[in-house]
Amino acid sequence: MGSFSSIKGRKIVIKFKDFKIKELFDIHPTKSYGLTNDKLFCSIGETPVVVNSSINNGIGGYVDLPPTEKGNIITFSDTTTDSAIFYQPHDFIGYSHVQGMYPLREKVWTEKSLLYFLTLFKKCAKGRFDYATKFNRAIALEMIVKLPINNKGEIDYKYMEDYISELEEERISELTAYLKKRIKQL
Repeated sequence: MGSFSSIKGRKIVIKFKDFKIKELFDIHPTKSYGLTNDKLFCSIGETPVVVNSSINNGIGGYVDLPPTEKGNIITFSDTTTDSAIFYQPHDFIGYSHVQGMYPLREKVWTEKSLLYFLTLFKKCAKGRFDYATKFNRAIALEMIVKLPINNKGEIDYKYMEDYISELEEERISELTAYLKKRIKQL
């Protein structure tokens, strides 16, 4: 049940527990304007429209309409594969067949803990769905992910946040070193 992990250079034992997605999130369709694409995308603005796409964080464009959804949620398309699962940091407009994952305990899920969860959710869904076998909310709600728990047996949100923060720091450090090397070569 426990495994070793390293945060900020110190080894720690982390315990994990299985959770069904439905214990953590409500999943339902995002709100859309119900407009045809011609009408929806007729004006260019700053509000992202999350569509059934596996690229560009699922964003099909930016329009000059008020958002229909709050950010800080995970979205997925029920018409494609696991490659259309994304974290949405900003308020956005929903689209037909885009499902929103709304945290049941909204205040405890931060961007970093949702990014940690997103990786587990994608791994759990990987290779299970295609255009014939649809990825839908009923299936998603029953999926099981292993999340870190603290000594009280509760989800360890701090560990998830620290883990993602450390990964970000490592990537930034690697990028900085790469860029310095490239600049020297010029």
